[in-house]
Amino acid sequence: MPDVQAPPDLGSAVQQLAKEFVATMSTVLGVVDTTVVEIARLAYVSVLLLGILLYFTHVEKRLGKDLIKGGVVLAVLSEFVFPVIVRL
Repeated sequence: MPDVQAPPDLGSAVQQLAKEFVATMSTVLGVVDTTVVEIARLAYVSVLLLGILLYFTHVEKRLGKDLIKGGVVLAVLSEFVFPVIVRL
């Protein structure tokens, strides 16, 4: 009787694909998380600088004050609140 190869184990193949998918998605989500943090930092620094410029040059004092408040809120959210939410 010739050697007959057993059919491939479908369950093992599916588990292997699932493991590869999880590993790939973990890497992708890590990159996305880092990118969002960097963009948020760029945004709040820009908003704060523009607000300070407008406020102290008296060009648009009210808008400058609002931009400073918004920049501080965005900084607190992106540096302290969002990392806590991600860990949950």
